[in-house]
Amino acid sequence: MRSMAATVLTGFILISHAGLLTAATPTVACELLTQDRVSQALGIPVGAGTAIARPGTCQWFGKGKFATLTITLPKGNQTPVDQFNAGKASKLAGITVEPVSGVGDDAYYVYFAGTTRAGSGLVVKKGDSTFEIRVYGFELDEGKKIGRSLAQDVAGKF
Repeated sequence: MRSMAATVLTGFILISHAGLLTAATPTVACELLTQDRVSQALGIPVGAGTAIARPGTCQWFGKGKFATLTITLPKGNQTPVDQFNAGKASKLAGITVEPVSGVGDDAYYVYFAGTTRAGSGLVVKKGDSTFEIRVYGFELDEGKKIGRSLAQDVAGKF
């Protein structure tokens, strides 16, 4: 009886710890980028990251410029990857979706067409997880570069 209990306990421990061997999706966005890193990327001092509405969101504000990070959660019957794929295939009027290589497993920029300063977003898929970095207060090309730099940092933590 004692060996059976030990076997069951050992099996439970192995099963419960097996999940630790696979990469987990981070859930607290503010832990993925430091205040110093965001300040360096934006080129200005920013405040500490604060959750916007839930732990999977964060924002860093500086004078006239800011960045946000949102970790995608399942929505209804759509996984984060389903939402990523739908966004990438989106054909909404006035919205530009531009593929990006070299960030995560797949990525795309999303921004308002015909504008140069209305925040740009970079949506990234890494494994079964997705997230979006948005930067505001920059010309579009500069915003894309900043978003890409921050997104590469975040993708390395998934």
